[in-house]
Amino acid sequence: MPPTIGPADAGLSRRIGSREAGGWSVLIVAVAFWANIVRGTGDMPGFEAMVTRVLDNGAFDVFAWTLVFARTARMSEAGPASWRQMSTAFLVGAIVLAPVRVAAAAALGVLGVLLLTDRRTLKAGRDVGLVLLALAFETIWTSQLLDPLQVFVGRADAATCAFLSGLLHTEAIAHANVVENLSTNFSIAIYPACASSFPLAGVSLAFLVMCLYQGRSPRAQHIFWLGLSFIASILLTEIRLVLLATNRSSYLWWHDGPGVSIYALAALGLAVLFPILATWNDPSGKLLADVRG
Repeated sequence: MPPTIGPADAGLSRRIGSREAGGWSVLIVAVAFWANIVRGTGDMPGFEAMVTRVLDNGAFDVFAWTLVFARTARMSEAGPASWRQMSTAFLVGAIVLAPVRVAAAAALGVLGVLLLTDRRTLKAGRDVGLVLLALAFETIWTSQLLDPLQVFVGRADAATCAFLSGLLHTEAIAHANVVENLSTNFSIAIYPACASSFPLAGVSLAFLVMCLYQGRSPRAQHIFWLGLSFIASILLTEIRLVLLATNRSSYLWWHDGPGVSIYALAALGLAVLFPILATWNDPSGKLLADVRG
């Protein structure tokens, strides 16, 4: 004789599962994140322009979302979704109705906090929560909201660029965020996206993603290596600014020509190097344990 299902059991069976609620929440914020990137400034781009925008946004964003989707099904324990999970799903859905990247960042942050604080979240879910918070931070850091900060750093970059040019026996001076090369009568302006602080959120995301891909959650001892990664990124940016300020032909080569790819590859290499060094002697790093063993 089959078991009798009471009203309470029937209501429980109709409630959406915890993993399904988490999956829908991740899907909502993922669609909002990438839709804002593909849409860009509001024009209607073709397919090639859409692909270019995705690629220009950064390889580690793609890696981060690949990791998120790979672990979505294992984020929380099985069972009916809690009211907190359900309300969070509705909340992030309401937030992303605003078609701006800051709204997507807010939704990423809300979902990330839920995954890190919910008692039913498993390790995979905590990893996803960390990645979502890193993506939210990167989105805010590179938004126009923090342009004043990037401009302030750009002034320091201009002074540093003029100083480094002087070490290379090139006479240059800095005015606010403008570097004037007196030797070649050429000058450049350092805009927010060119400041040495601008890539740091992406560097943080890359460090986190690389650690997680190696099976290692970030720890306090990784802060040292993350700091070195920041320093390397800043130095690379300063070197590029010096090259941009050399003369017009050098500017065109490093800003619009093959130099762009060289800079991108160098930045990618540094972003990969430091998390590998941070986890090299870590016995719980699965990937490196396999390589070395």
